[in-house]
Amino acid sequence: MSRIRVHLADSDYFSRAGISGVLSTAEDFVLEQVTDSMPEAISGAAELKPDVILLEATTDGHDLYGAIQEISEQSPDTKIVVMAGRYNRNEIALAYEAGSSGLISKSSISSELPSALRMLVAGYQLFAPPTDGWDPTSRVARRSIHQEAFQELGERDRGLVRLVAAGLTNAQISRIAHISEGSVKLHLARVMDELSVSNRVQLAVIAAEAGLVTSADLKIA
Repeated sequence: MSRIRVHLADSDYFSRAGISGVLSTAEDFVLEQVTDSMPEAISGAAELKPDVILLEATTDGHDLYGAIQEISEQSPDTKIVVMAGRYNRNEIALAYEAGSSGLISKSSISSELPSALRMLVAGYQLFAPPTDGWDPTSRVARRSIHQEAFQELGERDRGLVRLVAAGLTNAQISRIAHISEGSVKLHLARVMDELSVSNRVQLAVIAAEAGLVTSADLKIA
């Protein structure tokens, strides 16, 4: 059985110990490198190219988003996961745009980390709900607006949005939709322009708010 190779960068000793303990109980993981330094995490990822690298948001030695960009450039197949105690909507968007495949809460690590990493390696993207949340009244208004906007889209475009919300890459969407990867990019660029969003995370969020995405969509792989 091929094991999932994981690197960890976390400045907190007890957090590192806890994560190491969680992953050691799962037979399909191997914790290949552990460090408390962001520069060491970057160089280790460039040299060893792990399947997953976990970056604690406050790890010293480098700007988080700059580190994500460097790792994604030097090891494009590595899934980069940010771990944070608190994170707002803007921080989630910045992590995504820098090249992260996920942002997870440190409070959920003990129970959910192995399952989350398996999903990431399978091609999903996982971004936890922002801690600043949504205003309930505004959410209702946005839901109505987004529902109307999605109704204006064709069935194929709505299908592509569901696949994006499920965390699939353009290459995976291309195979499922039976269109070229270039066509996927063009369709999604047009859809995002029509919906006035600038990235896939925002597209997935408004799809969920509009009720376009259900739990069944998250089983697509």
